[in-house]
Amino acid sequence: MTDTPEGTRLLVMPEHDGLRLDQFLAAATALSRRAARKMISEGAVARNSRPTRVLGRQLEWGDVIDLLRPATELEVPSRPELTELPILHEDGWLAAVAKPAGILSQPSSRSTTELALDQLTTLRLALDTGSRPYLRMVHRLDRLTSGVTLFARNPQAQTPIVRAWADGAVERRYLAVIEGIPEINCLIDQPIGRDPDHDWRFRVSENGREAKTEVRVIDRLDGGLAVVECRLLTGRTHQVRVHLAAWGHPVLGDRLYGSRRAGETARPLLHASHLALPHPKDGRRLRINAPLPADMAKYVAAATAADNEG
Repeated sequence: MTDTPEGTRLLVMPEHDGLRLDQFLAAATALSRRAARKMISEGAVARNSRPTRVLGRQLEWGDVIDLLRPATELEVPSRPELTELPILHEDGWLAAVAKPAGILSQPSSRSTTELALDQLTTLRLALDTGSRPYLRMVHRLDRLTSGVTLFARNPQAQTPIVRAWADGAVERRYLAVIEGIPEINCLIDQPIGRDPDHDWRFRVSENGREAKTEVRVIDRLDGGLAVVECRLLTGRTHQVRVHLAAWGHPVLGDRLYGSRRAGETARPLLHASHLALPHPKDGRRLRINAPLPADMAKYVAAATAADNEG
């Protein structure tokens, strides 16, 4: 909720999904149901930038409700408490955000209260634009991985994006802090399949799907660590983590894949730093870079980060 020149802006949160407009206003503000109905009938309420007098239509989470009343009168906060998400790119076709570590890409069936990245991005864009945006996630990152995440902003964008992914026209690069100090760069070409002994783990397997990762050593650090850049030539679940572990250099902090020094960091130090693809509107090459999070910045010099922006 935020003050607008006309009054107050409310966001329909996931817990209010499916409520009638008058029910939502009574739940989200100090208005009674009767007072909410009166405001609606007077034309003092807009849904997604359009005035509405309809009481019975069900709302969807992400809808924007504007009221011709100040926030102080409605006894609501001046602004909703949303996780700040840096918008790396946004136009009528695509949106890219910098996903923080620790946030799910999409809602989990096991969690009904935790907001996921696609929900947070929808709410953030809705708050800024005044209406619920069309937003479809193109690819996902693990909960503990940070970095560039891409969304389609209209239905026409999805087909060319899917085609670009299938044709290998999408470039994805990750930065990782790894254990041990590799002597050379390498191409890891090893198939990946599910680990039958663990529900959420994958492993190199001759019966798995083709997986290729180019690894380039960026810096060799004191203390037996190194920074590497990984370019994905395929896109398998946990591909970077599985390949680096199989190479003998697990990601620092990656308990699932054998980090021997997991206690030194709160998460696997893996960051989706760069994404490049043909723009679905005109095919021009779009390059998107995500700044390093604080927990990795101390390992990666600023000059190194600048070098990888190309």
